[in-house]
Amino acid sequence: MHKRHILFLLLGIFFLPSALSSKPPEEINLQLRWLHQFQFAGYYMAANKGYYRDAGLRVRILQVDDIHSSPVEEVVSGRAQYGIGNSGLINERQKGKPVVVLAALFQNSPNVWIVRKDSNISSITDLASKRLMMTKNSENAELMALFQKEGIDLTKLNIIQSSFTTDDLINKKVAAYNGYSTNEPYYLKAKGIEYTIISPREYGINFYSDCLFTSDTELKDHPQRVKAFRDASLRGWAYALAHPEETIDVIVREYSQAKSREHLRFEAAAIHHLMEPDLIQIGHMNPARWEKIAQTYHSLGFSKSDTIPKGFIYDSNVTNEKKWLYYSLFIALGVIAIIAAIASYIYRLNCTIKEQAIHDPLTGVYNRHYLDDMLPRELTRASRELSQLSIAMIDLDHFKVINDTYGHSAGDAVLKNISECLVSSIRQNDFIARFGGEEFIIIMPGMPSDQAYDRMETCRKEIEKTVTLYKNKKIKITISGGISSCITYHETQDELIKLADDALYKSKEDGRNKITLANQH
Repeated sequence: MHKRHILFLLLGIFFLPSALSSKPPEEINLQLRWLHQFQFAGYYMAANKGYYRDAGLRVRILQVDDIHSSPVEEVVSGRAQYGIGNSGLINERQKGKPVVVLAALFQNSPNVWIVRKDSNISSITDLASKRLMMTKNSENAELMALFQKEGIDLTKLNIIQSSFTTDDLINKKVAAYNGYSTNEPYYLKAKGIEYTIISPREYGINFYSDCLFTSDTELKDHPQRVKAFRDASLRGWAYALAHPEETIDVIVREYSQAKSREHLRFEAAAIHHLMEPDLIQIGHMNPARWEKIAQTYHSLGFSKSDTIPKGFIYDSNVTNEKKWLYYSLFIALGVIAIIAAIASYIYRLNCTIKEQAIHDPLTGVYNRHYLDDMLPRELTRASRELSQLSIAMIDLDHFKVINDTYGHSAGDAVLKNISECLVSSIRQNDFIARFGGEEFIIIMPGMPSDQAYDRMETCRKEIEKTVTLYKNKKIKITISGGISSCITYHETQDELIKLADDALYKSKEDGRNKITLANQH
């Protein structure tokens, strides 16, 4: 009898994979937020490479049309199980729409203001009195937040409804056009029109975009399908970014010929830049960043709450309540679970080690090793894109006096407090590193020297008012700084640091508590 049971068990284990694979694929709909283009490349390649099929799914990828114009409505109604939206999804959840965000594909939003270069418009304040073309709704909250952050009255803006064509910008009917950095600049470039992009990211406003989402109902009824679809989609995106030419072939052959191959290449390169797959895991979401987005929507009056709605962010660790595996496989699954746990531990440990390798253990900012790796890359990018780049070297004035008077523990407390002040004064795409001792270096991509000076001068004044509490003692300190910038695009890392250091030395000679621009003329 026991031998027969063992035989049946072995036969079951042997034929189980083929029995499962014979199950017909589940049919689901994915509703895009626009027309077929490289913007949705990952989903095309997940279908083309068989990733959806391997997950037991047959996916219909639907572009926007007169009938299917709103991904949120399609998913909430159940006509589609999954959709693509932007950061406005959090606003929809706050309004009662049961949407659940699964992954943020674009870590940086492509939603920007585009102006003609010959208009001499270079900042958001220049736009305050100009004719602006945009669809004024929650989808473009980040563009409105730009003006709000600069203290500009939103009710006084001259906004006209978008015509969804750059002709109005080309013909100078409007001063600024709301477009995507992945798309509209190509049309302008093709017509030989020089342009300037004003991005919310340059002002510290950085929304997610092209977020994969589903509904509460889909997640509740099919948790394993949600996970399988998400995993296959992210895998498709990884393939698409690594093989852009093959992906373009698939788009042209199977989905749309509306865009030229050259246009699709432009879009692919721009999207790669927005997703930053070499630095950030595809689909990664930071709850703190969603919290900031919620606060922005609330400040603009789009929502009543400035917090993340419950159930909005998907928990990829959700388990399936219907455990159907045979008792005979429990031991095997236990072994697999142990191996997975060890692998997960090693992965997390590796991530921790990587983080520790690039961060200063005391202040939490980047360390000298990361600076030596990042600054040359930023210099190369500035040279390639002919964009601005400034660096600031900051030193704490009379720091040795604090150590000698209060002890090194007090000095450590001051360093941590001042580093937090420095971090709060920079943009999301700036980098700050501890250069050594009480010296810090701040890298500011895309920022000219005069703006860098204004930012560091504001920071200096804030630190001058800052108090560090240590054992009931109030400790105050000031900073001195020097700023250098890319002028010829041939400056090396050492040259820029030396220029900033010389300017810092000049600040100290002039009495400290001062910011000085390097003499680069």
